[in-house]
Amino acid sequence: MKKFVLICLVAVLTCALSLCLLVGCKDSDKEAVLEVGGDVQLLDGVELDYDSMFFDDFTDGVSKDNWYIGKHSWGANGNGGVVPQNVNYTDDGVLVLTGNGEYYTSGNVRGVGQRKDGTLTGAALISKFVTGAGRYEVKMKILPRLGACSAFWTYAYDSETMGNHEIDIELPGGKTTGIISFQNVLNTNYITERENQSQDVSVSEVTDGKLNTLADGQWHTYGFDWYTVENGETFSGETTERDTSLGRVVYYIDGKVTAISDVFVPYYQVRLWLGVWFPNNAGFVGTANFETDCMYVDWVRYTPFKNQAIVEYAPALSGEMASDSEYPSAPVATTLVNKVANGDFEFAAKGATNSGWEYNIRVFTSEETNAMKQKIRDEHPDYSPSQVNDAYNELRKQMQGAAPSAYCTVSDGIGLQYSCGVRVTQIGLVSQIIDSIFEGSQLDFSFAAMGKGTVSVVFLGNGDDMVGEEVLTVDCSDWATFSKDFVAPKGTRRVEIEIFCTGEALTVDDVALRWGGIQ
Repeated sequence: MKKFVLICLVAVLTCALSLCLLVGCKDSDKEAVLEVGGDVQLLDGVELDYDSMFFDDFTDGVSKDNWYIGKHSWGANGNGGVVPQNVNYTDDGVLVLTGNGEYYTSGNVRGVGQRKDGTLTGAALISKFVTGAGRYEVKMKILPRLGACSAFWTYAYDSETMGNHEIDIELPGGKTTGIISFQNVLNTNYITERENQSQDVSVSEVTDGKLNTLADGQWHTYGFDWYTVENGETFSGETTERDTSLGRVVYYIDGKVTAISDVFVPYYQVRLWLGVWFPNNAGFVGTANFETDCMYVDWVRYTPFKNQAIVEYAPALSGEMASDSEYPSAPVATTLVNKVANGDFEFAAKGATNSGWEYNIRVFTSEETNAMKQKIRDEHPDYSPSQVNDAYNELRKQMQGAAPSAYCTVSDGIGLQYSCGVRVTQIGLVSQIIDSIFEGSQLDFSFAAMGKGTVSVVFLGNGDDMVGEEVLTVDCSDWATFSKDFVAPKGTRRVEIEIFCTGEALTVDDVALRWGGIQ
């Protein structure tokens, strides 16, 4: 069992082989050609220092020798910060970093930022060691919901020079176009807050359509090669005379270059960070309209470059860190995350309102219109057709002018086994939108219900365009479980759950939509 490898012949040989398979071992006589969409490879004259490599696969959990666990917030974004409760690991060595969105209601996690109720809380590890120029890699599955930033980055801040030496890989991307999506990745490098280059990259374009979204539930290796000087260049180490055109950052995913930057390249020693956090800025990563989801990390590796100059620096920690007692002490089991927020409706027992469910008045169906008019005729056989229409229009106006609470009830005692549940009558409509469900997604949908009505999964494309629908019909006088597996049709970008009755009432509980990857 190992925590990490620093000097190990087997690891050196294994890593050398894996790097050859990942990026291709180049002929030493052939000049390196780096281009977006091409294979990542080392610049000419640059060598990897395997003897000083750091590697952690979290087999034995989160090492107190290697990592700080963040317990603080940053920025003035009104989030709950990063907290140690959201850091866990599995018995097979996978790091689990949990993010709680706007619809988190359980209250078991407490925030350390402006939010104290557990909403908008993430998780972060920060290296206890410092790093410099070299190859940075992480094999991970991102948290696949908008509003949460899954990130792998280096950071150091010098208050005397206002230097912000930072390199970021952040998801989702799309902020330059305003269409936030996991079909893009954001690659940014800084030397100050104002001196930075941010490249918003379409993963489909750089992979020739082989990879359309990074929210696919698959392991991907994200990385960047950070050079402080190029072959033949010199670097004095004097920050006041530093030529910021030197150096280069090469970003990549699964060995394919996504972006190259040769401006604003950091030159201070830094700390390595990985985690998920909440910018609370819809223009950056979207809005966190979900309850809970996770980012998973298989391993992280840093391999220094030989003969790459760096300004020696000990980056200060920017906030409080977890105590030793707050590190995870035992592995956790992982299950498929329920993409439906608060599907058990237990938020009602806590008096919470940030559930993710919307309560509305829907329009009448043609069948309901005909049935209402027939009922008016039966009750008033002397009515003329115009009087029937007038009576129907008045009744419809009264019903549709009512508050949604007249037809949608969430409370304790009406759910399965007298727990919390939702009851819908007449023209009530209960719904919830779930983002980042793409075409080809394998979905397992289930719920418990009694009464008469329908529970639907509506597949939405761009805007409100419907590209498909799965409808489950309920008609039972006692509780029953309904389930169906299906695949999201072409053009899907998100889904909407809709619940409405077609009889006197429909009561629903334990709604779940579990996502099993993309076909």
